[in-house]
Order: sequence, then C-alpha cells, then structure tokens
Amino acid sequence: MKTIFTTLLVLIVCLAQAQYKTVLFDYNKSFFNEGNPLPAESFLLLQGEVPSGIHLVSASIFSADGKQLLHKATWKRATGDQGNTFQIPITYKLHSDASYSVRINYYKEMDDQNSEKFREQLYTYLDAYLDQTIAIERNRIRLNEPVARIIDNLNKIVNQSTTYYDNRSNITFPGFSDLVAKSLRNIKNQPLSEGKFSLFKRKEDTDRNLKTEYAQTRIASLKELIKSEAGNLLNTDLLTVFDSKYIAEYSSEKIKKPLTVNVGYGGVYFSGNINKISYDSAPYAGVSFPLGNRAFTSKILSNTSVSVGAFLSNFRNAEGQKITGPIVGIPVYAGLGYPIFEFLRFNAGATLLQNANATDGLNLQQVSIKPFIGISADINLWIGLGKNKKLQ
Repeated sequence: MKTIFTTLLVLIVCLAQAQYKTVLFDYNKSFFNEGNPLPAESFLLLQGEVPSGIHLVSASIFSADGKQLLHKATWKRATGDQGNTFQIPITYKLHSDASYSVRINYYKEMDDQNSEKFREQLYTYLDAYLDQTIAIERNRIRLNEPVARIIDNLNKIVNQSTTYYDNRSNITFPGFSDLVAKSLRNIKNQPLSEGKFSLFKRKEDTDRNLKTEYAQTRIASLKELIKSEAGNLLNTDLLTVFDSKYIAEYSSEKIKKPLTVNVGYGGVYFSGNINKISYDSAPYAGVSFPLGNRAFTSKILSNTSVSVGAFLSNFRNAEGQKITGPIVGIPVYAGLGYPIFEFLRFNAGATLLQNANATDGLNLQQVSIKPFIGISADINLWIGLGKNKKLQ
C-alpha cells in the first residue's frame, strides 16, 4: 500500500512539473537556456544561481520596450536554507515568436541604520508634498488639489520610493486609507475660528496667531496619520536591491501553427417540413481556423473553429432541379466546427446556393442561403508563417 501511495505521489509531482518548462538563467552572460529563445505558450520555471547573502530574487517580465509590466514573480529564501540556486515559478505564458524584456533583481537585508535612513527620507518626501498642497489662509485651510488627487499622489510617492525595496513577508502597500481622505476633507471644511477658543490661550496671543497655531496643529495631526500608515510597510523586514540584471528584447520561441484541412460529408436543407422535406447531401472540403489560442483562451473557445470550403458536387432538390453555387459553380459554405472525437469534428453553418438554370454570373436575387450540418475529419498541415514580433 505504501509503495502504491509513493508511486502516485511521484506521478503527481511529475505531472505538476510537466506544466512548467525549465528556463536556466546565466548570470554572467545575461541570457537564458544558452542563448536559445524562451519557451512560449507554457508556464515557466526560472532557475539560476544565487549568492548566500541574497534573501529574495524577483523576475519581472515587461513588454519589449520595457514600459509595461506584464508579470512579476519572486523566490524567497526559506529559513535555514543555505543553497545557491533559486527557482521561480512564472505563471505567465509568453506569446509565440515575440520579444520581451526581463529584469531580475537580487535583494539583501537592510541593517537598522539604513532602514532608518530610508524611513526618514520617505517621510521627508511626504511632508514636502503636503506642505506644497496645503495652504493656511485667513479663516480656513485651503487644499490646492482635490482630495482624490492628493491621495493618489501620496500613494505614488510611497510606491516610487519603494521601487528598489521589498520585504520577506511579500507585503505590498495597499494605499492610504479612507481615514486619511476623511481627515483631508475635514481640514478643508473646518473653519479656523475654533482656534480662538483655545484653553491654552495666552495674553499676548492674537486671534490670527491662534488660528495659525490651530491650523498647524491640524496639519501636524494629518502628517502623523499619514506617516503611521506608511510606517506599517516600513516596519516589515525590509530588503534592498543588491544587484539587478536587465535583459532587453529577448525572443520567445516560434511555435508553428498548423493549417487544418477538413474533409467530410454533410447535408443541406432546402425547404419543407418533417413530413415533406427537400434536402441533399455531398462530400465537402475546406479549411478551419480556431477561434482562440489554447494557451490563452478557454477550452471551448480554442476548440471551436471557423470553417470555410466547398461541397465537391452539386445538389438536387426534391423536384429534381440541379442546385449549384454562384461564381465558382459549386456550393460553398461557412460555419463553425467543434470536435466530438479526437479527429472528428461536427460542423454547422450556411451554404451559398444558386439554381443551375439561373443566368450566368452573380445575381443576388437568384442566390439563396441554406443551413447545413456535417461531420468532418481534420488533417493538420504544418507550415511556417510570420516573423518575430515585439510586444509593446
């Protein structure tokens, strides 16, 4: 029983790994898999060497021009792990015959002194922005920007300041809370006249001084709230970028796409009802194009195909009249197909017909469209088309 369980476990692990294609990163040469293109249309398992002092490695996939981040994944050194390799599962499928840029960052721990310097620097940026945004007037506090924009800019300051930092807990900054937005709105709407009634009023204080002190107190409280929320991120075990590798416009492999030829047999409905129906059948041949790529779309959509082709012989209706097609002289069709077995496909669509006794040429008044159904077998012809493209 134990042997059976072990065998099943090994099979499960093998199947799980089979879903990923291994990519080896050469740090010194800055390329993958000995310079070969990256695997396309599959999950990746990025592997490489890592020094003992590195605690986290991140891999970011960008568009070819490096402007759009498409995916980011990380490897974190486990407690007690003294190994010198990293493995990053990348659950993002590259398109075939395309170019991408990749950045690999190596992070090390920050000491207390550098962590405190980073904290003070971030707080300085936040204070400077708030000082530019908030103005004290005679009877009120004025915000130079809408509250929503202030929150957005504060979030950008934190996110941009932490570009080259990360943490072992993989905690990301969620943005400033509604409490900060509410405090900004309260400051904007509250008159400064309340400052005249301070319990700590001195004889030499004027109403203007009291209003200014009151405004400064409110602004200082807001700053402390903002620093408190930003500090939640800084209180984690911060890591800083020790080294970085940027590989620009690296190609993915070119996957050949088959041209699917289908040959089958189908019937066309002309007219009538179940008691007296006019129809005929004939072999047909055509080509099929999938509605979606199996690697990026649902199974139903990728299995469904658009088929176009022609019937290989003309029809006759219940009255014995010969039914052909316009222009090419045989019935043509277009429809959708879906596999019912591994090589068999069910087709349904419409045929373009014309009575053989009609005048030559295309006369839309003499052309009719009728439904058809059929069963066909698929034949894949592998051809090489296209050239390397850049995702931008």
